[in-house]
Amino acid sequence: MSTVHDIEKILKPLKDDNTSGSVQIALHAIKCIRSIIRRKDTRVSVRLLKHIAGQLISAQPSMGIILNLAYGIGKMNGRVQRSDIVLYLDRFETSIQTHRSLIAGKVFDLLKGNKVVMTYSASSTVLESLKYAYGRGRKFSVVVLESRPMNEGRDMMGQLVNSSIPVTYATDAAGMSMLATAHIDSVLIGGDALYGDGFVCKTGSRAIAELCAVRGVRLYGLCGTEKTVPEELSNRFVVLDRPAEELTDFKNKFAAVINRYFEIVPQKMFTKIITDSR
Repeated sequence: MSTVHDIEKILKPLKDDNTSGSVQIALHAIKCIRSIIRRKDTRVSVRLLKHIAGQLISAQPSMGIILNLAYGIGKMNGRVQRSDIVLYLDRFETSIQTHRSLIAGKVFDLLKGNKVVMTYSASSTVLESLKYAYGRGRKFSVVVLESRPMNEGRDMMGQLVNSSIPVTYATDAAGMSMLATAHIDSVLIGGDALYGDGFVCKTGSRAIAELCAVRGVRLYGLCGTEKTVPEELSNRFVVLDRPAEELTDFKNKFAAVINRYFEIVPQKMFTKIITDSR
């Protein structure tokens, strides 16, 4: 198998996934790549690897973790042994899990006493950090914002509830009001990329950051270093707009529809960016 068409078909779900966090998409990508190379003999051509890398970047150009995964595959030279690719994928997957554990340990130290924590959208790094802290005795409740337009916050709420963590689920607009008037101790936001001095995250995060600054609420950005955009791929990084049809089927030449999933928030707007290395 492993023709260009077959590879594009296998990787297409990565592009169509508009609700999963970047870590979940990366883990799915690794699974897809394993499926592709399993169909090859002991050696894999550079041409095939570069095509896989290009398809990954095309699928999710706003996610640093995907750019890094693609970069590592695309820079392999010669007729690469299949075992070398398997080893690279194994190490990449292990680093994701290791980094999440390190971040969770740092978040644990921040959540002391009874707290009300807010989070936005769905982030497996934030989720694992909250589950880790709660499971080890930290007592807090979580305000989860729905995250329009695909409402991935709903899944975040469900997973927290399944871990017996008290949750309040709110619309994005209600969340802004709560930040302005209610008692919120801190906000945790997961990142999709570290890009220069910017923190790439779900659109709407900058508004949250502005309110946190006004209200004196601590704002933490959680992001593994595997999401740092490589300098060599900085020109391939884009803030991706999604199809207008996700928002409305209304069409008129006088109407413009912007469906932007990600935005770049300056890192200086956060109380702290928490990674596995800082």
